[in-house]
Formats: sequence, structure tokens, C-alpha cells
Amino acid sequence: MPKKSWYSINAAANTSEADIYLYDYIGYWDMTAKDFARDLKALGDVSKINLHINCPGGDVFDGTAIYNLLKDHKAEVETWIEGIAASMGSVIALAGDTVHIAENAYYMVHNPSAGVRGDERALEKTKSLLAKVKTTMIGLYASRTGMSDEEVSQVMDDETWYTGAEAVEAGFATDTTAEMEMAASFNADHLNQFKNIPQAISALVMQGPTEFRFPSAVAGNPNQTHSQTQEAQAMTTTTSTTPAATAATEVTPEVKAQIAADARAQFAADEQKRKDDIKAVFKGFEAHSTVMQSCLDDMDCTAEKAKDQLLTALGNQTPTPVQSYGVVVQEGEGIKRLKSDAENAIAMRALGEKRTEGNELVGYTMLEIARMFMHAHGQNLAGLDKMGVVAAAFTHSSGDFATVLGNIANKSMLKGYTEAAEVFPQFTATGNLSDFKIATRTDLGTFPSLRQVEPGAEFKYVSIGERAETAALATYGELFSITRQAIINDDLGAFTRIPQKMGLAATRTVGDLVFSILINNPKMADGKALFHTDHGNLATKAGINTASIDAARVLMGKQKDGTAFLNIRPKFLLCDIADEGAAKVALESEFEVGASEKSNTVPNSVRNIASVISDGRLSGHNGWYLNADPVAHDTIEVLYLDGQQAPVLEQQNGWNIDGVEFKVRLDAAAKAWDAKGMVKTPKT
Repeated sequence: MPKKSWYSINAAANTSEADIYLYDYIGYWDMTAKDFARDLKALGDVSKINLHINCPGGDVFDGTAIYNLLKDHKAEVETWIEGIAASMGSVIALAGDTVHIAENAYYMVHNPSAGVRGDERALEKTKSLLAKVKTTMIGLYASRTGMSDEEVSQVMDDETWYTGAEAVEAGFATDTTAEMEMAASFNADHLNQFKNIPQAISALVMQGPTEFRFPSAVAGNPNQTHSQTQEAQAMTTTTSTTPAATAATEVTPEVKAQIAADARAQFAADEQKRKDDIKAVFKGFEAHSTVMQSCLDDMDCTAEKAKDQLLTALGNQTPTPVQSYGVVVQEGEGIKRLKSDAENAIAMRALGEKRTEGNELVGYTMLEIARMFMHAHGQNLAGLDKMGVVAAAFTHSSGDFATVLGNIANKSMLKGYTEAAEVFPQFTATGNLSDFKIATRTDLGTFPSLRQVEPGAEFKYVSIGERAETAALATYGELFSITRQAIINDDLGAFTRIPQKMGLAATRTVGDLVFSILINNPKMADGKALFHTDHGNLATKAGINTASIDAARVLMGKQKDGTAFLNIRPKFLLCDIADEGAAKVALESEFEVGASEKSNTVPNSVRNIASVISDGRLSGHNGWYLNADPVAHDTIEVLYLDGQQAPVLEQQNGWNIDGVEFKVRLDAAAKAWDAKGMVKTPKT
């Protein structure tokens, strides 16, 4: 084994046990999992492996391979976490059948990461590999701890550090061992990749690059039953005076100087990024430069903490300086831009809309947006709790906040309306009524042909009257509300699920009106049912086949207006979903369907004369229908108030509820104006 390595593997003399020390960054010193596998195999036949870990992580794929090598080894593996088991170090630790962790040691889980250079394909390949690795890590952590996949994913996203006791409580470790004396084992530069390093470790790092120290087995682990090899000792350095911790690493002054320079450069870069992020939070809030400077001076202050301090300052200020998130807000364009950005910020999260250019409210919660509106209007929120802030935003005379929420709800409702899988628009016409009065249809069907005009004779006027058929609009609707609690909890589902379902319900309502005409067969103005033998549109009972479709076609084609034949042709066949297959076979087969002879070669006379439309509302209904083109002939028409086909969303501040109330309203009607363009065939 090379002198410089991040691991040490040694078989104990005169025993069937072996000790493995992972005491550095996995993949360092040009040593890979392939080298580890070779040395592990060289151990030969051992019954137990004591795995000692003080590892900050390392190469994702090498770490995964090492875990699998240890997990698949026939020997019993017992893990001793003696410093930190971070990143891939935490994965390898779980290769042990039992996992012991020192009380002052740390266990850390986070998302796998990797550096890559190359084109878009190389980046996508690495992204895909990392996603697979994370899925594997989630499964491993979840099976060990009993946490759900979602819970594990969250603690990984958060980069979670556990003390020894916390690791046991979470289920990552079996038990804790006594605290261990501090000793160094790896370059502290490897910790710079982490964002939530515990203060205890940070304090050690701040001592300087020549004195980085961490818990180590060589400092006297009371649970250590095997003597450490000389090679393992060469991997550690300590300033402790205990005999077991006197071995020093071979670190030249040049290496120390480089380590110190790298550490200072990384610290400077991280600090500059922290300050830049904080300055971005305060952009446009120059009046609060004192608060910003305080955040900049506090090295523990992150951009998130700075945002909280800014919101607190905004809530405590007097209403005199009226400013928004980015510019001084004047009535008109300033408020208009704020409303637009607020709506876009919420829609991005709730509906997946794209970010508008220059929107600085991206990522803000609804509560934070409510504060922004009140601040823009010069309202003093000092002393108000969260419920009070939301109440102030809802009840402000401008109505801006409620309007933004209403617009989001309206978008969700219309999304549900347009995405509904309804078939009635295919075979119905669309009409318009200007009020709720009973309406009649102007009769244009009383002159089916033109009269001959003799040379020199006058043209005569036709008599255009009103049909006896009438229709009237009705209003359909429901109420729903968005409470203050939903705003405080940032419950975006309140703006998507409920309104979207309302939109779906609206278009289903219109569909119900249309199909109720077919199912209920209402009476026409002459007192007879829509489908009636006297109307010439009720065929003899039959299933769907070539002969029955042709018979219905003939009935439709023989319809008259006065003495003139109208020659109406079918365009749609409407049926139950269960009959859809039979209908398509009857209309699309090359040969006639329903013939008694199996070797039938008679051409299908109704092939492709109509398109099949099926709907679940006709399930169990005794009948199927041929309908003419609603553009050319009066069949069923859907009527809307002033042509407003989509449902309308209205809102008001709640009286019975603590929030804002919404009303979904639809004014519509469905009417069969004429019986000539439709034929019903009962099935039994």
C-alpha cells in the first residue's frame, strides 16, 4: 500500500479479525475504490472487520463501491465512528451490522454532488447518475432509520448534522461510546464544501490550518480492542500529549502554506458570496442601510436571516416613506408593477408560470407578499402578529392583495374549465342571450326554396316570424373561501385544487344540461316529445349495426320543411361508452355489420358517414343517436349570457369566514331548437 492513503487495512495478528481505517477524503492521493478492493481482498478469510471512520466524505462513486464491497463481504462488519462520518462517509458507515458513534462525534447526510466538464450531454449524464445515487442513498438511509423516503430526502436537502446521541435517536447508529480526545486526520479544506458545519467543528477549523484536529481512534478509544497499526498512525497528527497520539504526519512547510492559502481563499470567496446575497435582499431598501450593514457585519447572518430582519424593519417603520421591494411606489404604475410581480411570483409556485423579467418577489411567501403590499401603501404593521398582517392586507381599501389572490384563483379555475374532457362542444352549436328573459328563435325555416320571379314582376317578401320554441338562461354556481390560515401556512393548494375543481364542475354542468335533453326527451312547443314518430325522428328499436344506422340515416334524409325535402346528412353518432366499440366497427368496417352470413362480402353502405362520440352519461340509457352538423342545421344549442362561455369568479372579503370568499358563477342553458337534425334509435 502507498505511504499516503485515505485508508488503512490491516489484519490483526493471530486472530481472524481485521481493522479498516477511513481517515481522510475518499479518493484522495490518487487512491480509488479499485485499490481499496484489492487490499480488502488481500485480507483473506476473516470473520470480523472493525471499520473505524473519521471521514469527511469524498468521491460519490468510489464511496458507493466501497459500501457495496463491505456490505457484500462475508465477514461481520462493526462500525466505529470516531470523528465525523459525513457525506459518503455516512453511507459507508452503514455497511456495519452495528454502528457505534462517539458522543462527541458527528454524522452528516446531504445530497450527492459531482464536478463535471464537458458539453450538455456530459452534464445530463452526470445529473442522471447523481439522481440514481441519491435514490440509492435514500433507500439505504430509510431502511436503516425507518424514516419515509420523503423525510430522508428532506434531511439530505437540508445538509443535516447529527451529534452522537442524535444519530442514535434518528436510527443511523446503534449506540454511543465515550467521548474521544481530539486529533487531526484530514485536510480541513474538505469541509469547505459544507454549509451547516457545527460550531464545535468550526471552532477547531478557526484555530488555523496547522492545528486542524478531530476525534480519532488513536487518541484512546475505550471501545477499541485492537492495537492500531503503524501505518494507521501515520495518517493522524495530534497536539495531544497522550502516548497514543504522538505520531505526526509528514507535512512539509510548503504543503502547510498551500493549505493555509487555499483555506483563506475559500473563506474569502464564501464571505463575499454571503455579502452579495444579503445586498441583493436589500436592493431597493436603501432606507434600511443600517439593518443591512448589521447583517453584513454578522458573519452568522445568511440571506434568509437578512430577509427576516428586513421584514421586521419594514413592519416597524412609520408610514411616511412609502417604498416597495425595488422602487419607490407611487400610486399608478408602481402599485401596478407590484401587483403584477406578486401575481407572477405566486403563479410561478402554484401554476408553474415563467418568471417575468425583473421580478424581485420570486420565492416570497404569501405572508411576505401581504407585508409588501401594506408597506407599499404606507401602513405601519408594528405590533401585528401574522394573523393581523394578513387581516390588514385583506381589509385594506385598495383591495390589492385580495385582487392578486383572486387572479390566481381565476387562472386555476379557467385551467380546470379548459382542460375538462367534455365532448358536447363537438355536436352542439354555441349561442348568445343578452338577458334572462324567455327568448324565442327567429324562424328562418319557412321558405325552403325560392319562388320564381316572372320577367318584369316584383320580388315578394317572405313572412319571417318567431318559432314557438323558447329558451331562458339559468345561473349555476358555488362558494368557496381562502382563509388567513391558508395564507400564513403558504398553502398554494388553496389556489389550485379548489378553483380548478370549480372550473371542471362548471363545464360538467353544461355537459349535463346537453345530455339531459337526449336522456329526458323533453316536450317541444307542439306538445310532443323531441324524439317522436310524428317528428319523423324516432327509429325502430335496434342495436348498432349497418342496417339500423342506415335506417336512421334515411329518416333524417327524408325530413321536410313544408313540402321540400331537406336532405339532412348525419355527422355524429352519439352512444354510451360501452357501445363505442360496436359503433366504430359498424361505421368503419369494409363489409356490412350484422349480416347473418359469416362469409359476408356485402359492402358497408354506411361506412364513414359519421363520427362516433361516446359519453358516460348515456351509460344504461335506452338509445343511441344520429346528429346532423350543428353549424348547418338547428339541433342542440348551448346558450351563454353575453357569450361568456367560461365561468366567472367573483370575490369579497369574508364575513362568515376569516379571509376572502369566492363565488363561481355560470349563466347558461341548453336547448333543442328543432327535431329534424336528430334521430333516436331505442336499443330495446
